[in-house]
Amino acid sequence: MNHNEKMDDTQKSILIGVAVAFLVGIATFFFASDEAKNKTKATVNRQKAKYYVSDKFNNKSAKNLVDKLSDDEVNKLLGTADKVHDLEDKFSDMTADLKDFMHDKKKDAKKAYKKAKK
Repeated sequence: MNHNEKMDDTQKSILIGVAVAFLVGIATFFFASDEAKNKTKATVNRQKAKYYVSDKFNNKSAKNLVDKLSDDEVNKLLGTADKVHDLEDKFSDMTADLKDFMHDKKKDAKKAYKKAKK
């Protein structure tokens, strides 16, 4: 083996080592990145749940219960809260529509009464 072949083997080994280290680094980044995203999302959801419970129940004990819930339970609580909010919005819209309908019928009844009176 001459000196140039030995140098080529050393360079190949270094390049392979750098490539493996790079791939391990990329894999670690993606794994850590996903875990960091999940942890951040769980923390944000927990704070949202605390705010929701505090707003709806105005009770410190209920708010402290959120800390005892698992991340999955917090997600379910927030999902239920979103559904309740959607129902409240729909009910509010239906109530407004009913109020408008009744107001229109009242006007129609007054007109009909005035017309019948003449």
